[in-house]
Amino acid sequence: MFNQENITGYNDFTKGFSFAFYILLISFLILPQQACKKEDRFDSKSVTLAQLKGTWRGRITTFKNNTRIEKSGDVSLYSNAAGDLLNGIFELGQINFLEGFMFQSGTLYFNLICSDSTNPKCSNWNLGGYVYLQEDNLMVVRIAGNECGPKGSEFVTYEGYLILINPGMDPSLYFSFPQVGRSWRYNTTRFDSVTCTIQQEVINEPSSYVFQIKETNDCGWPFFTREFSWYVEPFKLSILGDSSTTDVLYTYYLDAVINKKYRFINGTDTTFLTLTKTNVPVNTTAGSFRCGKYAIDSRIHSSGNVNTIGTIYLNKQYGFIKMEYTEPSDSSNILSKVMDTINFQ
Repeated sequence: MFNQENITGYNDFTKGFSFAFYILLISFLILPQQACKKEDRFDSKSVTLAQLKGTWRGRITTFKNNTRIEKSGDVSLYSNAAGDLLNGIFELGQINFLEGFMFQSGTLYFNLICSDSTNPKCSNWNLGGYVYLQEDNLMVVRIAGNECGPKGSEFVTYEGYLILINPGMDPSLYFSFPQVGRSWRYNTTRFDSVTCTIQQEVINEPSSYVFQIKETNDCGWPFFTREFSWYVEPFKLSILGDSSTTDVLYTYYLDAVINKKYRFINGTDTTFLTLTKTNVPVNTTAGSFRCGKYAIDSRIHSSGNVNTIGTIYLNKQYGFIKMEYTEPSDSSNILSKVMDTINFQ
């Protein structure tokens, strides 16, 4: 009996000791792994601007009048002209230009620019926010301020999450056609029925988003060749003066409001540009394109009284596809100009 009790006690002690040793062993194996996990945790504050660039997809939500409102879409971020911050195309519910103004501790702070500033319902627009990465490919976005509303302002707060879908950007969704070496040829008709060709080629990119264009023609004009520049940021395309990269004659905006007339004044010259339709099919010998249709009305007094009234068809990825004009100041002015060939090297 005594021996049996000793044997039982020994077995209980052995089992207890084995179990304790097993737990201790597992603890030693697990603890280093936990320590590694802590060391490998994502550090949001060490994120660089390069990690924020690209196209992100997701949704943001807010509450208005006890109703949950959700907006889904994409946010594309790219370097600004100076290269020290990011700008972007904010397409959640509608298209807005996102302009970064500060980057600190992995967080980009930005303003959202109103595309319809002359609308009384948008008179107090003041939306801004920030984005940061919670994980390597997971972005947090928060926005607050006044947006368009029935009284000219409506305070909202949005928040949501976006995931990275493309470290670059889809070139069909923004102004992307200029690149050094690319060229276009147009079949052109003057008002006096003379037909000719115009050739345009991007010959230089002297600074970020500024493209120098060389244009030649056989149209019988006093000049056979000339040079001018475009400023083409993904969000806007500006036509610049012949001799200056700071003279903006007029601008096409990615977020242009349909049938809103945009006015541009450059010295004694005035141009009105209106987006009348989007996704308009245009067929040419160079191919078939979907275009934005713009009405243009330019009154140029700096080089004589020149009127340019017409229609321009613009494709964001391939450039100016077709132009038709009326009311010439001279019979040698252009009546029509249609893309004949396109060369994208």
